[in-house]
Amino acid sequence: MKLLKASAGQAVYQDFIVAPHTSVPAKRLFNCFVVEGPVDPARLERAVRHAIATHEALRTSLDLVDGEPTQVIREPDEITEAVMTTVDWDGSTDSVAGIIRGLDNRWTVPRELSMHVVLGRAPGPRSLVACVLDHACVDGMSAETVTDLMRAEYNRPGGPPRPDRVPQFADYYADMLEDGLEIYDDWLRTLESSSPALPQWMLDLKRPSGRAWTRERELSLSDTTNERLRTLSKEYVCTPYEIVTAAVGLYFRRADGAPVRVAVTHSGRHRRHGFDVVGLLRSQVVDVVDSGRCPDVRSYLTERRDELRRRMTHFARLPVEEVCLRAGLSTGWRSGSPGPWEVELNGMYEASAPEAMDGHEVVQAPDFLEDAYCENGGTTFLLNLFLRPDRVDATLRYVDPPVSEEMAKRVGPDLESVVEFLAGDPARLLADAPAFSALAEELRPPAS
Repeated sequence: MKLLKASAGQAVYQDFIVAPHTSVPAKRLFNCFVVEGPVDPARLERAVRHAIATHEALRTSLDLVDGEPTQVIREPDEITEAVMTTVDWDGSTDSVAGIIRGLDNRWTVPRELSMHVVLGRAPGPRSLVACVLDHACVDGMSAETVTDLMRAEYNRPGGPPRPDRVPQFADYYADMLEDGLEIYDDWLRTLESSSPALPQWMLDLKRPSGRAWTRERELSLSDTTNERLRTLSKEYVCTPYEIVTAAVGLYFRRADGAPVRVAVTHSGRHRRHGFDVVGLLRSQVVDVVDSGRCPDVRSYLTERRDELRRRMTHFARLPVEEVCLRAGLSTGWRSGSPGPWEVELNGMYEASAPEAMDGHEVVQAPDFLEDAYCENGGTTFLLNLFLRPDRVDATLRYVDPPVSEEMAKRVGPDLESVVEFLAGDPARLLADAPAFSALAEELRPPAS
């Protein structure tokens, strides 16, 4: 067993998860798939234990030791709790959400593992496999990478697990922290020189404790928008993701002209070596967007591309939560001042097609996110971008309040309008682009 001081980010998540009135599902990752045939429970459990043995993050729990959040990392032979639960399943995808909800109590009690697997056995020749992860321990790892490993091990001939050697959080966190502290002052200057992207009335509405809800909307970018993204990325020699990042920064510009903060994450999730980024957190930056310095579209896109790349190589060496806690800044709790950012982008590569299990077809179960009560709203807007070779798909996660359903409905079309604006005359003035501040003012609730 190893005991390590939890990172600042993990400490934040731990507080979030164990708070008595917060939404546990808001910090849980899961992946569910249907196998068109029977699944051998013994073989599946062997595969689960193989995954657990492979990476420390999966056998980590966060506990208070001497009053400090601490990672408790057990060795594979120290795990005594069940790694898998078998339940009856009616064979329908509509009942998958109920099976996930059935795990709610598991996350509110002491536990040795940050993952759990449920095998649903249907009356017919179908099986459901659901893998659920505690986000606090596996930040940077997706449930998809874990289930990929489980399926590969399930299909391997028998024998004891052979865990691969992959980088572990315990191996590199100390060096990462030392490295990152060298640019700590630069981080502070970045945060202090910019403002949240939301108008003050939204921050005031979000701040008081009370009922808030995490909600999600699908954003289906049109074929025309995707073609414009491809064209712009060729013209400016960058990726469609960088163009979307620039569009979001322009859209959320402040009416008062102050530079705004937008968090940008280019995730390793779904990549072949997705395990290798667990806990690394180096890919997240706070991008300061000052559109007032750029007179037109061409100069803006060029500056955004170059500035984002500089920040990715320089500022991303220290988790922003670590900076905030060391500096005594808010990390974004609803009861405190606004956090380091209120708008976040997360770029993820498309997951590969799931591997068959014992020759039986595997079909991904539909994703779902229920409207979840959430005392701490976290980031107000989170735009998840799924980067595919021919297009970009997206979901918009938002916190209500301060974001109403009507406001959320219009953000997606507005962002497409910004992409259209950027794809037009490169000499156009940026002031003519659609702005979220106008939408917020239009839908501002009357003062009570």
